[in-house]
Amino acid sequence: MNRLDNLKKYLLKRSGNPKSSTLFLIKGYLFLTCLCLFILMLPFSRNVDIAFVDQVFFATSIVSTTGLSPIDFGASLTFFGELSALFFIQLGGIGYMALSSFLILKDSPQLPKLSMLLLRLEFNLPERYPLLSFIQSVFVFTVLIESIGVTVLYFGFKDAGVDQPMWSAIFHSVSAFCTAGFSLYSDSMSSFHDNALITNTILVLSILGSVGFIVLLDFWLKIIRKRKHVTLTSKIILISTLFYILLGTFLLYVSDGLLIADGVNGLKSAFFQLVSAHTTVGFNNFPIEHLKLGGVLVIIVIMIIGASPAGTGGGIKTTSVTALIGLLYSILRKRRHITFFKKEIPAQKIYLAISSSIFYSVILLLGTWLVVQIDGAVFSFDNLLFECASALSTVGLSTGITPELSPMSKLVISVLMFIGRLGVMTFGFALINQSPMMREKPKIEDIAL
Repeated sequence: MNRLDNLKKYLLKRSGNPKSSTLFLIKGYLFLTCLCLFILMLPFSRNVDIAFVDQVFFATSIVSTTGLSPIDFGASLTFFGELSALFFIQLGGIGYMALSSFLILKDSPQLPKLSMLLLRLEFNLPERYPLLSFIQSVFVFTVLIESIGVTVLYFGFKDAGVDQPMWSAIFHSVSAFCTAGFSLYSDSMSSFHDNALITNTILVLSILGSVGFIVLLDFWLKIIRKRKHVTLTSKIILISTLFYILLGTFLLYVSDGLLIADGVNGLKSAFFQLVSAHTTVGFNNFPIEHLKLGGVLVIIVIMIIGASPAGTGGGIKTTSVTALIGLLYSILRKRRHITFFKKEIPAQKIYLAISSSIFYSVILLLGTWLVVQIDGAVFSFDNLLFECASALSTVGLSTGITPELSPMSKLVISVLMFIGRLGVMTFGFALINQSPMMREKPKIEDIAL
């Protein structure tokens, strides 16, 4: 019996209890983080000595595809270390359950029940979404998009005269599509600020990773005429993504005098940085520490909103925020139902969006409070809030304080990155026991609001 048969047998034996499934998902990512940590601790993985806390921080950032780093990524790791990091970035980006399910499907026509539960948890999929098509699309689109990205970036890096342009192209294509934000260069993408080919390719890759595999699969099925219309989820994702990017770019641009003074180039910088924050890819071509407070606030809000479900990014998610906006609009218009494109959104999804937003806010506030208690005398509040929001949304942007944080603050940030990769609601489900069903409907009593 091969290992895949053993894996399938093990999954079949597992309980279908939602909490058990959630804990299984958490243990899987914890195992990946520990494995990444072990490999990065090997002497031939690094060029310099790295403190243990920094190694824990580094491994968590890699597996969660965040991009925050307490050290210079390119200068600190050997080629083996960079290659190992890229493997875990890829695995963290597409999800380890997607990989295991894909391997199982090669020898079996169906998935174990636990695998299906975990996939829906990992990618926040709608209940009736076709899992088999989705799993296949994850790998087909990942290979196709990243390969195209490698090809284009190779010519860009070659023309820019960098060393090892092919390795740079491979690494940054995977890092961009998985919205990891790790770069082989100490200044991220700032050196290529005026290189349109590299900059635009990075933007396209990060947006494709951010909008998610649901959108990619929907449009592919429409192109090959297996589906007449794209799903409501895809419509909401695309419209909300465009809206947040355009509005955010404008607000970021007008918030900073340096960007305005730079004219069209400043607008391009604002667009790149806003897309980087919204897609949670975390590359930067403009020093974040030079932004005014208004620009910092815009980026924090955009990072909190985050990417879209079933993608490689983090945050509350565009669909959840859009659902909350729809709820507010319906309340103000005194409507009983929340609709988009003349279709009603189920109440269960609205409750989930509200719960996700509240829980995210609680975790962000708690994490920020802890870091302020530890390092509040050293760094300003806005810098610490920015760091925590970037970690929880798995963005990877920083105002430059990451290496100087105290060991305890780095551990808090590491926990935020881990929770961000799992998703705040997945983490919440693991903490709370499932309540028994109430046999009788409780009495209704009004309250003051």
